[in-house]
Order: sequence, then C-alpha cells, then structure tokens
Amino acid sequence: MKNIVRYCKAFALLVGLCFAFGVLSCLLPDKSIKRHIAESAPVISDEGLYPKAIINKEQCQMDNFTDALIMNQIYSIDRKQPVKSAMRMVRMSEKGNDWDQTGLLLRIVNGEPLEEQHYARYWHGSTFLYRLLFLMMDYTTMKLILFIVSSILLLALVLTYYQKAGWAKTLALSLGFLLTYGFVTQFSLQFFPILALTAVASLFVVNRFKPIDAGMLFFIVGSLACYFDLLTTPLLTLGIPLAVMVSLKCDDGLQLKDNLIEISKITLLWGLGFALAFFMKWALATFILGQNIFADAFEVGLYRMEADEFTRWDAVGKNFEMLNWGIVGIIAAAFVIINLLKHNSFNYKKAILLLFVALAPYAWYFLLSNHSYQHWWFTYRLQAISVVCLFLTIAEGQNTSAKSMKK
Repeated sequence: MKNIVRYCKAFALLVGLCFAFGVLSCLLPDKSIKRHIAESAPVISDEGLYPKAIINKEQCQMDNFTDALIMNQIYSIDRKQPVKSAMRMVRMSEKGNDWDQTGLLLRIVNGEPLEEQHYARYWHGSTFLYRLLFLMMDYTTMKLILFIVSSILLLALVLTYYQKAGWAKTLALSLGFLLTYGFVTQFSLQFFPILALTAVASLFVVNRFKPIDAGMLFFIVGSLACYFDLLTTPLLTLGIPLAVMVSLKCDDGLQLKDNLIEISKITLLWGLGFALAFFMKWALATFILGQNIFADAFEVGLYRMEADEFTRWDAVGKNFEMLNWGIVGIIAAAFVIINLLKHNSFNYKKAILLLFVALAPYAWYFLLSNHSYQHWWFTYRLQAISVVCLFLTIAEGQNTSAKSMKK
C-alpha cells in the first residue's frame, strides 16, 4: 500500500511539472522565437524533408518533416491562451494537407493564411523545450547544441560503464549504438529527447539507481518518454538501461527466476508510467478544451496497431532488414573467438535474461504493426536493444561484473 501511495505521489508531481512546463513555455515572449524560426525556415526547407546525415544511406535518414512540424507548432502558439495552447497544440496546414512541413513552415513565417489543425493527443514536451531554446538560437545552432549535449551524455555513460563493466561490455554497448546509426539522433529535434533520456536512465542504472530505486526510475522514465516523444523509439528508454542493469549483475548466486520477475516488474512499471502519462494528457485536454480527445487518441491508436494491407510479420521483417546483420555476425563471431582462445565460460543465466530484453523491439513491431511498417526507417533503431543484448551475452566471458561490483 505504501508503494502505491508513493507511486501516485510521484506521478501527480510529474504531471504537475509537465503541465506547468508546457504552460510556462507557451507564455514565453514571441518576438525572438519567431525571428529565430523565420531565420531557420529557409535552412530546413533547403535540406528537404528527409535528408541523410553523414552517410548517404536509408538508415541515416533524418526526419525534417517532424522537425519542421515542431517549429510550425512553436510559431503557432497563442501566448495569450497558454493553458489551451499547451493542451491543444495547434499547427498550420492547407486544407488538411500537411505532408510538406518544410514548405508549410516557409509559408507560415511569410504570413500566408492557412488553417489550424489540432494535435492534442500528445504532450509535445519536446515542442515546449525547443520553444525555450528558440528564444536564444536558430535551428542550425540548436542542432549543434543537441549534438554537444548528447555527446557529453554518451561519453559520461561510456566512461562510468567502463569502470563497472570493463572494456568488452563497454565495446558491446558502443557498437550497438553505432551499428543502428544512433549518431543520426544527435542532430534531430525529433530524435534527440529519447537518446538523452536513454543515456540519463542508463547512467542512473550504472550508478545503482541513486538516489531512487529501480522501479521508480523506470516508472518516471516511462512517463517522461511519453511526455517528450512522438512515438518514435520510446522503448529504447526501457531496453538499453535494462540491458545495462542485467550486464552489471553479480555472477555469483544469480537467481534466474528472481531476476526474470524483477525485469518483468520493471517493464510493467515503465509501461504503466508510459500509459498513464498518455491517459492523463487525454483527460486534461478533454477537460480543458471541452473536446473528446479520447476518441481521437483511440481511433489513431487502433489504426497504428492494425495490419490490413500487410501482416504483422511484414512489419517485423521490414525493420529487421534495415540492419547489416552480416557485420553484426562478424563482430559477434570475433567476441566468440576471443572467448574460446581465453577459455572463458558462458553465463547461460545472463544469456536468458538478455534474450528476454532483446525480444522487446520485435514485440513492439508486432503490436504497433502499422506504425512500425510505415515508419520503419526510424523505428528500426529500436533494435539497438537487441544488438546490445547479443553482444553483451557473448562479451560476458571477457570480464565478469562480479569483481568490479564487489570492489
């Protein structure tokens, strides 16, 4: 009973902070924000809707459509009605057609008359965050800042994880990020929040959840993933920290059943935080706006889960094919050879735990089949969880975490 009360208090505080942040962001003065977005509109328009980042491959495709949509929303906020603006989240479109968001953004900043579209089913926390940043900088500078911040977070994670896990597991974690082209997410307004949340959550795990326990950490992270994300790759904030947690467990006396129960509870708490945050947004928006946001959310939710013109396995396969499994196999084989040469033992208990985590992306694709099939070019990145788990399983023999955890 005490735990239920504690989680209710934490959730109430989270919702209050998220709501307040959105309203305060809408109250920010418009002049500098609109000027910086007006300066940014031609830049993102020249880049196009889906440019490639660094490497000219489909796996490196950016999502300027959503970046421009976020700027569209920021520019269209009515600061005279901050509460309704925070709940409604208006974006401008032309006769319901909003496919060319970079082109629409140019027309918006040029003052062309367009019609409003409401987008109330999400919290749009990233929109509120970027509105604050646009007060001080333009889109080009902001992407540089996002890259610097994400690089610092990733470097901090690698260094702290190395101290606890050693070189092999750190290499396994890093390669999982690189082989799913995670660096692309460092330059994107759309992708950055999940990358940052994943890194921060993993840092908490490496530092043994201080100052909160594992269940509360994942409950909070699930809620924040809902707040900041637009259903891109939120599962990363669960899977990567979970893989890190399993890899740091002491080998001696590892109880498989107890750990499977623990992982299941953590997954349930993350999912509960994610689902409750969505529900609360729909409830608040329905109450404040006097519109049935639940109906829109349920309609879109069912659409995202359907598989009418393809099978659910097609959605899984389309994402699976985005990875270069040949390179993944070569790296896995290298880990195996090193283990054999060093006569390292295989930890089957951790392998089972990591397999449990590794299957999460494919369950996500299967459930949200429509969304995963249509947006495969960024949802495929959820498989960073699977690749990291595979490499950690094989790298386990290189350096056990038990020694480092006992020090």
